[in-house]
Amino acid sequence: MTNMPEADSIAEFAASLRALRLEANSPTLSRLHHDTDISRSVLSDAFGGKRLPSARTVDRIVRSLDNDSTEWVRRRDLLATSLLEGESADTSTEPHESLTATGWPRRTALMVAAAAFACGLIVSGGISWAVTSTVVEQAKFTAAQAVRDELANASTNPRAQINVHNGVDPAMTECVNDAEVATSSPRTNDTLLEIIWSNKCYAGWARVTRYDEQISGNSVTVAIYPETAAQGPDRQAATEPNVQGAYTTLVVRPTPQTRLCTVGAITVDGTSIDLGEPLCI
Repeated sequence: MTNMPEADSIAEFAASLRALRLEANSPTLSRLHHDTDISRSVLSDAFGGKRLPSARTVDRIVRSLDNDSTEWVRRRDLLATSLLEGESADTSTEPHESLTATGWPRRTALMVAAAAFACGLIVSGGISWAVTSTVVEQAKFTAAQAVRDELANASTNPRAQINVHNGVDPAMTECVNDAEVATSSPRTNDTLLEIIWSNKCYAGWARVTRYDEQISGNSVTVAIYPETAAQGPDRQAATEPNVQGAYTTLVVRPTPQTRLCTVGAITVDGTSIDLGEPLCI
């Protein structure tokens, strides 16, 4: 079972759930809905970190992913206690008011922000115009930098419904919610090469899994790239030692015509074995 912290945030809890789902070969929301009898919207919120799921939801999700739910439910309850301390809420059901990733209800966060703004106005009344001007200019610079950062991290394709960018761990995004294996191919030495695709993110990642039981002391390597630039800056690769499988970070498909390809390799007793021709979609 994945090691879990005693206390964290909704965002970290959701990221752990996504990682667990990825380890279970990324079952679709439809499959999880069938296995858990939990609505797709509640499942999506749980994996997306939009709100803290109920203990019942956590228990059914984790058990459907073939894991022991005891520690997950305990972690969820500790997080709920931390987030709702001092608030009147029933943690046995889905919260009526969604919580922000920092743990505050959105309405409370807005009230605090409004109070801070009002205090700022009162304080600024006693400060010289020069200081106030400097603060305003700094705020403008910070806002402009935030816009630039958002644009830099935005999807490179307008077809995407979820903004992601190259190099992001798919387990830390909502791309896993609709991810499916787009293509797979058995390779030498009892290995499997795959490309996993999220239509909402308009992005994919690659995975190599080995079934030869020669994990100790050996490594798994996998890479994914646009076919037009196999060694270009968009190429994403990963090498993991002493594991059964490895997956890459995301590559956003720049155009519908661009094919994504993956290659892989493993080591056996220190000798590298190439897994053959590229697999493309």
